[in-house]
Amino acid sequence: MRATSVLIALALSAALPAMASAAAKPSGATFKGVSRAAMLAAAKTAPLKLIDALETYCDSDTPISDWLTQLTAGEVRSIVWSTGACNLTNTQNPLDAGGEYCVDATIRLKHPKAHDDVPLVEIYLDDPKHGRPGPAYSFRDVFLSVDGVDYERDRHAFQDEWRERFKDAPAAPCTDE
Repeated sequence: MRATSVLIALALSAALPAMASAAAKPSGATFKGVSRAAMLAAAKTAPLKLIDALETYCDSDTPISDWLTQLTAGEVRSIVWSTGACNLTNTQNPLDAGGEYCVDATIRLKHPKAHDDVPLVEIYLDDPKHGRPGPAYSFRDVFLSVDGVDYERDRHAFQDEWRERFKDAPAAPCTDE
């Protein structure tokens, strides 16, 4: 399983600069008939419990954007939110095939290790109903961790990797038993 994750991470790392560039260039006010502003709001205000895949954590009611802002405080120049098709997908694994509607958070670091050191978090949204975005349902990221490029499906894995790399990252706001 780890070998598959490494291969996926390597493939995605080669494409990461292009994905970050594409994610930062939304065009038009709608994506496939859904308001981009509504997609952004749906992802940013969604509680973490919607993306925590059957897990229950002490911060599960925290909005996604608040969690990401708190976690990355001090290390980022900006977080650029954008909407569109899912980029962090792997058609060879049905769990990573992705949906058609995603919100990306491109994290611009104050002190990147390299030109392509641009963490990308992607929130999958369910299919829209009546022109309104569906709820957030999944998390993916690509991140240059201490050990190299990581592709994660779990926000706790991302935050653990973040705190391992950035030793001065804020402590978790609560602890799970």
